[in-house]
Amino acid sequence: MSFKLPQSIIYVTRDLERALGLPLDTKDYYIIANFSQFAKRLVGGQKNVLLIKSDRILDTRELLIHPQAKKFINGLSSRTSVEGSLNNRERDSLLGVPLVSASLRSGRNDNYKNILVFKPTTQIEKICKDNNWNLLNPAAEIANQVEEKISQVKWLGPLKKYLPPHKILLCSQVKFSGESFILQFNRAHTGSGTILIESKKQLIEIQKKFPNREVRITKFVSGPAFTNNNIVWGKKVLLGNISYQITGLKPFTNLPFATVGNDWELPHKILSAKQIKEYQKMATDIGERLVKSGWKGLFGIDVIMNENTGKLYLIEINARQPASTSYESDLQGKRNKEKGINKKDSLLLTPYSLSVFQAHLLSLLGERYKNEKIISIKTGAQIVQKIVLVEKVIDQKLLNYNIQKFQTEGWGVYLYDNKEIEKDWIRLQSKEGIMFKHNITNKNGELATFFALTAVQVKKWNAVRSGAIVIKDDFILLFKRHRFGHDFYCLLGGTVETGESIKTAAKREVEEETGLIVKLDNQKPIVVSPSGRPEYYYFCSAVKGEAKLGGEELERHSPDNSYILEWIPLKKLAKTNLLPIELKNILIKKYNLL
Repeated sequence: MSFKLPQSIIYVTRDLERALGLPLDTKDYYIIANFSQFAKRLVGGQKNVLLIKSDRILDTRELLIHPQAKKFINGLSSRTSVEGSLNNRERDSLLGVPLVSASLRSGRNDNYKNILVFKPTTQIEKICKDNNWNLLNPAAEIANQVEEKISQVKWLGPLKKYLPPHKILLCSQVKFSGESFILQFNRAHTGSGTILIESKKQLIEIQKKFPNREVRITKFVSGPAFTNNNIVWGKKVLLGNISYQITGLKPFTNLPFATVGNDWELPHKILSAKQIKEYQKMATDIGERLVKSGWKGLFGIDVIMNENTGKLYLIEINARQPASTSYESDLQGKRNKEKGINKKDSLLLTPYSLSVFQAHLLSLLGERYKNEKIISIKTGAQIVQKIVLVEKVIDQKLLNYNIQKFQTEGWGVYLYDNKEIEKDWIRLQSKEGIMFKHNITNKNGELATFFALTAVQVKKWNAVRSGAIVIKDDFILLFKRHRFGHDFYCLLGGTVETGESIKTAAKREVEEETGLIVKLDNQKPIVVSPSGRPEYYYFCSAVKGEAKLGGEELERHSPDNSYILEWIPLKKLAKTNLLPIELKNILIKKYNLL
C-alpha cells in the first residue's frame, strides 16, 4: 500500500534531489526545481515536476518568483480533504476513530497552496505571504536562532552541557595558548563560519578583520562524527537512524572538514549500546526544546566522539531538512518492501512504518500523530565527489558513459551542474555501507573511490587493466601504495588505451612507470577480475635498467596517494598485502611460496 498525502504539497528546491524523499509519481506531490539534463532524464514524462531553464542555477527564492513557477503553482487546483486521505480513513476506521478532515485537523484554510522549501528565509516567507501561499516550513526566525553559533548557546540553555568546552568572547579578546581550537562566528563572515585556529598568526589575521564581532571558541575534539534526522511531530520527538559522517575524505574533497557523505552501517560497529543511548537522549532533549520553541518537522544533530575518551559532544544543530533525508527515506522505502508485508497486513502496518521524509510531511501538514514509528535501517551509504582542482578538461560524453556503467552495478548516481570548486559534483549511493572504520573505506567504498578517480582523472570506468610481473634475482618489483588511508602493494600496470593491444599496454605502462626496458615472454597472461574489471598480467623474460618512478604515477605521487617502487623478496610475498588477492594467490602457488 503506497503512501498517500492528505493534502497537496509543492516542493520548491534548488536541487531536485532534495525533494526525492517521496517517489516522483506520488499523487498530489509537485516539485519545482532547476533544469539539468540529468534532472530531465530522472523526471522523464512526469507532469507533476516543473524544471525551470535558466542561464545559471536559481536559488529557492528566485525559483519562487519565476513566472513559470507562479503560473504552475497558481494553476494547480486546490484540494480540500473533506474525508481525509485514504490512509487516514482506513487507519482511523481500523482504530475506531471518527473520520475528521485533514483540513479540520490542521485548522488551515485549504484555499492556500502548500509550499515546502529546503530551508526558509524571511524573503521566502514574504513571497509566500504576498502570493497567498501556505509555507509549511517553521519560521526562519526560529531556525536562525537554533543554528547560529552565538544565539544557539543561549537557546540551548541547560542543554549547552552537550557542547564541547566553549566560551563566547569578542574576537579581539581571544588568546592563542598554543593548542588548536575552533573559532565560530554567529554567521559566516569569512567564507566559512567555522575555522580551525592552529597558529597565533592565523588568529591575528582574523582579529584584524573582525575585532568587535562575537565569536564562539570551542575546544578542538578529534574523532568520528555522527548525524541523524529527527522529526518534531506535535509534542512528540521521533528519532531517525544514526549515520557516520564521512568528512574530509580524499579524493572526494580537498577540505579537511568538508562533509561528503553518510554511512548508516558503521555506527553499529563503532558505537557501543551505551553511546547510542546517550546519543538518542541528546537528540530527544534537543527535540523537546524545539517543541517548546514552536518547531515542527525535520531537524538534525551532528555529534562527535572524542577518540581518546569516547565521550559524545554536540557540534551542530540543523533546524531544517538535513541533506541526507532523501536517501535515508529511499533506503527506508526499500527496507519496507523487503519485509514482504502482504496487502491485508499493510492496512495496519503501513501507517505506523514511515520514512523520515513521510513523517516530516505529515507533521508539517498538521496531521495527528498516532504512534507511527520510523523505519529502522542498519546499512546503506552515500558519498559526494566535490569539484576539485584538476588540470584535465572534463569529457562529458565519457562521464555520462561512466555513470551509466556504474549504475548497472547497483549504484545510484546523481550529477550536479555546479561549476564552483568544492561544490557537489557527483553523488554516489549504495545499498551497502562503504566505510570499514573511521576515515577508512571498505571494499565497497573502494569501488566508489575508483569511480571518483576515473571522473577526476577523465578516464574510462572499469577499463581493461594490463600490467607486468617484473622479477629479477628472486625479487619482485611492486608499487608500495598509500591511498586515502589504505596501505597495500600492487603490480605495475595501467589502463589499456583505445586502439592498443593488451600486451603492448603492459610493456608501455611498465616502462613509463619505472624507466626499465622490459621484454614480455610468450606465456599466457594471468587474468583476474577482482571487481568486474578484467586485469591481465604478463611475465617478463628480460629486464634492463634501474627502476625509477615516472609517468602519471610520478605526477600523482603525494602523501595521500603515494607510489613507491620497491623490490620485495619473492619468499616474503605471502606475507605482503598484495592486491588483488586473487593475483597474489596465483603467484604464491606458481612459485611454491607457501
